[in-house]
Amino acid sequence: MTTPYHLMTPAERTAARIAQNRAMSEKIADAKTQPPPVRSGTDYTRATPQERAALGSVIRKVRS
Repeated sequence: MTTPYHLMTPAERTAARIAQNRAMSEKIADAKTQPPPVRSGTDYTRATPQERAALGSVIRKVRS
């Protein structure tokens, strides 16, 4: 168990803060190396008006 901050010596406080900053930096670095999450609505190519019309007719049939 760690010593409460108010009971630490100045040297211990500095060492604890450095360790905390290092842990945060490593966590941020790990997060930057991971690919962003894939969203279901954004991973498509733009459809032409003809393709959108065809999809619209399919959607209308499903809803009916």
